[in-house]
Amino acid sequence: MKDKKALGTQRPRQTPNPVNQARNSLPWNSLEQQVVRVQKQISQACQHGDKQAVHNLQQRLMESEAARLLAVRRVTEENQGKHTAGVDGVKSLTSQERLAMASAIHPNHWNHQPPMPVRRVWVPKPGTAERRPLAILPMIDRCKQALVKLALEPEWEVRFEPHSYGFRPGRSTHDAIAAILVVIERHPSFVFDADIEEAFDHINQAVILDKLQTFPALRQAINAWLTAGVMDGDTYFSSETGIAQGGVLSPLLMNIALHGMEAVVTEGFANGHAREQPLLVRYADDFVILHADLKELQQAVRRVKHWLARMGLHLHADKTRFTHTLTPYQGQVGFDFLGFSIRQESVEKIPTGKSGQEHSPRVKTIITPSQEASKRHLAAIDQRLQQLQTAPQARVIAELNPLIVGWAAYYTGVVPAATMSRYDDLVEQRLINWASKRHPGRARDWLLTRYWHRVGNHRRIFATSDGVQLRTYRQMSILSG
Repeated sequence: MKDKKALGTQRPRQTPNPVNQARNSLPWNSLEQQVVRVQKQISQACQHGDKQAVHNLQQRLMESEAARLLAVRRVTEENQGKHTAGVDGVKSLTSQERLAMASAIHPNHWNHQPPMPVRRVWVPKPGTAERRPLAILPMIDRCKQALVKLALEPEWEVRFEPHSYGFRPGRSTHDAIAAILVVIERHPSFVFDADIEEAFDHINQAVILDKLQTFPALRQAINAWLTAGVMDGDTYFSSETGIAQGGVLSPLLMNIALHGMEAVVTEGFANGHAREQPLLVRYADDFVILHADLKELQQAVRRVKHWLARMGLHLHADKTRFTHTLTPYQGQVGFDFLGFSIRQESVEKIPTGKSGQEHSPRVKTIITPSQEASKRHLAAIDQRLQQLQTAPQARVIAELNPLIVGWAAYYTGVVPAATMSRYDDLVEQRLINWASKRHPGRARDWLLTRYWHRVGNHRRIFATSDGVQLRTYRQMSILSG
C-alpha cells in the first residue's frame, strides 16, 4: 500500500505543453488517463482519512493542464447547454479560444477573476403551466466549476451515503428503484413520499461551506459563486441563500448539503439491532423513506424535518404524504418516484404452516410509468404531430423516433415490455387521427394501407413504403431488456 505522504506529494504526469498543440491533435485519451489517475489517488487518500493529502492532490489536479483542458472540453463540447450564453454573452468558443480558456482557468488567476452574476432564464416546468428558473453561468465560471468538480467528486464519492443516487457517476434512477424493490419485495411497507420546497433556492449556504471542509482557496471560490448574484433581464438580485440551479457544480453541492440525511433516518438503529432500519432513497433533493412499521417511520420523518429545518429547508405540505405499497392508507395505495409508479397487489394466499391451514398473501409488485410522466410524454407526441400535420411521413417518423426511443429507454429494464406495448396502441391512435386530418373522408382501411406497412416479420407498423419506420415501445423494451 502506498504511503499516505506519497499520495499527498505525487504530481500528475504532464504531457509537454499541450496548450500549444492544435486542439484536434491533443491526446485526449492520455489526458483523461492522467486525470483519472490522480482522482484515484484522491479517493485513496480520503479512504485513509488523510485530509491534507486529499487537499494537496485536489490543488495539483486543478493546476494540471490535463484537468483544465478536460474541464473546458466538457463544458464547450459535451455539455447540453453549451450554446447558451450567460451575462458575458459568450455562447461558444473557437478551438483557439478553448485552448486560451484552459490557460485562463488556472487557479493562480482566480483572485483576479471575481465571478459575474448568473443569468436567470425561465423554462417551462414539465406537465404544468408554471415556469422554473434556470441559471446560466458565464463561460469562464462554467469551465472553472467543471475543473472543481473533477477535484471534489472523487473525494465525495468515497464519503457519500449508499442510498444517494442523483447526479453521481455510475448511478441512475434505475438503481434507486432497485433499492426500493429489495425492501418492499421482502415485506410491503409504509412510505413517506417527500418533496422539499424549492431546495435549490432556500438551502443555507453556510451549511454547504461547512460541510465541504475544503482548503481555504477553494472555499473562497465556491463562496464567491454562491454569492455572485443573479441577473433577471436588467434587474440584479443578490443571492444570500441557495444554489444556482443549472450550474455545473450545483448538483454536487446539493448532494453535499443533503449528505447525512440517511444517518438521521437510521438514528437509533444500531447495526445488527433486531429492529429493521428505515430505508431512505434519495435522488438529489427528491426522496422517499420506507419502513414496515408506521410509528417507526413517523419518528424518522420527524428527525428529518428537524434536520432539514436547520439548513433552511422545509417539506412541501401539498406534495408530501404517507402511503402504503399494498394496503390503502389515507385513501391511496402505492407512490410515484422519479417518474415511476410503484404499488403492490395480493395475488393469492399460500399455506405457511405445517398443517397447511395458515395462509399468508403472495404479493406482486407493479411498476409502471407514473400518470404524470405518461401525460407529459403523450402531450409531447400530440404537440409534435400538430406541428407536423402537413409534413411528409418520413419527417414525422424522424421527429417522433427520438421522443419514443428516449422515453422508452428510461423505463426499459424496470417496466415490463407488455406494459410498454400499451403506449404503441396509444400512439397508433394518435397517428390514425393525424392521417385522418390529412385525408378527410378516407376510410380507416385506406389510411392503414397508405401509412402502415409490414416490415420483416413484424406486424404492420407506421412506416414509409421504402422502409423508414417508427420505432415502437415494445421493440425498445425487448432490444434493451
